[in-house]
Amino acid sequence: MPVTDATRPYDVLTMGRSSIDLYAHEIGVPLPKVKSFDAYVGGCPTNISVGARRLGLRTALLTAVGDDEVGDFVLEFLTKEDVDVRFVPRRKGRRTSAVVMSIQPPDRFPLTFYRAHCADQAITIDDVRNAPVDRSRVIVVTGTGLSREPARSATLFAAERAREAGTRVVVDIDYRPDQWEEPETYAINVRMLMRLAHLAVGTEEEVRAATDETDLARATQRLLDLGLESLIVKRSARGAALYRRDAAPVEIPPFPVEVLNVLGAGDAFASGLLYGWLQGWPLERAVRMGCATGAIVVTRHGCANFMPTLAEVETFVAQHGGW
Repeated sequence: MPVTDATRPYDVLTMGRSSIDLYAHEIGVPLPKVKSFDAYVGGCPTNISVGARRLGLRTALLTAVGDDEVGDFVLEFLTKEDVDVRFVPRRKGRRTSAVVMSIQPPDRFPLTFYRAHCADQAITIDDVRNAPVDRSRVIVVTGTGLSREPARSATLFAAERAREAGTRVVVDIDYRPDQWEEPETYAINVRMLMRLAHLAVGTEEEVRAATDETDLARATQRLLDLGLESLIVKRSARGAALYRRDAAPVEIPPFPVEVLNVLGAGDAFASGLLYGWLQGWPLERAVRMGCATGAIVVTRHGCANFMPTLAEVETFVAQHGGW
C-alpha cells in the first residue's frame, strides 16, 4: 500500500534512543590503546531523523535527554540539522545516554553502552500524546524502545495511536542483547509491537532474535504472519531482501564499497528506504535507495553527523551504474 496524505506537516516521526557517541579517533586501534575520541550524535531513531531530513523529508524526533550538557550537545546538533525537537522532554535527574566505540575494520566495532537510568528510557505516554503522531505520515519505533518502562508502554501506545490515526508504522527491529536480561523477553515484546506495524526492518540476526527461530525462512514467515505488509532484511555486503506475504522474496543488490565503520549504516538504510517509500516508488527501488545510503555511511567515521544528502546519493548511484 502506498504512503499517502502528503498534507501532514511531518513526513517522519521517529521515537526512542538518543545519545552522545564517542568514536575512537584512531582507526584500527583497540580501545585500551585509544588516545582520543570524536564526539557525535547517535541512537537509531535519532540517526534516522537526521538521515531522512538530509534527504529532504520533514522530520520530528520523540526522545528524551537529561538536564545535562550532553543533552545540550544532542539538541543543538539536531536543531542545526532542522530536525524538529519541540517534542523532546528533558528529564530532571536522568542522564543523556552515551556510547563508546573503537573502530577496527573490517569486522570489529565493539560498542559499550552507558544507559543506566538514562533519559530516553523515561519517555512516557503523555510524551506520546504531546507528539505529532497523528500529524505524521510515518512513525518509526524500535525494539530497544521496549527494553524498559515507561518507554515500553509509551512505544506500544505510540504504535497503537498511529494505527488509529492512519499513520504508517515502521518497526526497526533494533536488537541490542545487552539491553535485555533474556532474549525471550525481547522476542515477545518486539512481536507484540510488530502486530501494530505495517513494515519492519532488521538484519538476519535480528529477525532470528525476534522469533527465536534459527531458520531464516521460518523466521521471516513468522513475522509476516503477525500482519506485516512487508519485511526488509538487511544483509550487509549482500544487499537486502524484501519479503511480502504470499510472494517470493526479492533480492536487492548491494553497492560495493570499502568499509570503514558499519555503525550507523542500518539507520542510513532506513532513511533511504523511507525517502523512496514516501515518494511513492516501488518498494524494490526504495530498498535499493536504502542500500545506497547505507553504503555511503559505511565509508564514513560516524552515524548522524555523516548521513548523506540527496545530491550525494544521486551522485553515488550514478557512479555505481544507476538503479
